[in-house]
Amino acid sequence: MAKRKSSPASTYTSGEQLTLEMDIEPLEELVVTVESFDEQIGNMLLHTDMTRRRGLHWITDRRGERVLVNESAVMDSGPKMGTTLCYTPHPAVAPTEEERAANRAEIKRIAAQVMVDMGIW
Repeated sequence: MAKRKSSPASTYTSGEQLTLEMDIEPLEELVVTVESFDEQIGNMLLHTDMTRRRGLHWITDRRGERVLVNESAVMDSGPKMGTTLCYTPHPAVAPTEEERAANRAEIKRIAAQVMVDMGIW
């Protein structure tokens, strides 16, 4: 299996299936990591190139809509399996400290209840 060239470009072409034009617009410095690996899916061994961007930036998703994201990742697994775009949208409103405290208390309450139900605690 020939390896494809890894590139942190903003255009991804996977065979004739798809051309993904992300039109990346960074709002701060992005940390870009490129990783190549082989993975077994069913009886196929696929070479996958993954490009991950961390930092606040705008992208264009598959529907053509602009999305403000904190992190995005593109995985290109070749013409058979195609290209995958994953992202974490930036929240419109940051939670207040009171909301964070209430969420933490709820997580602790649920975790304690699960441990009691399982007989661990």
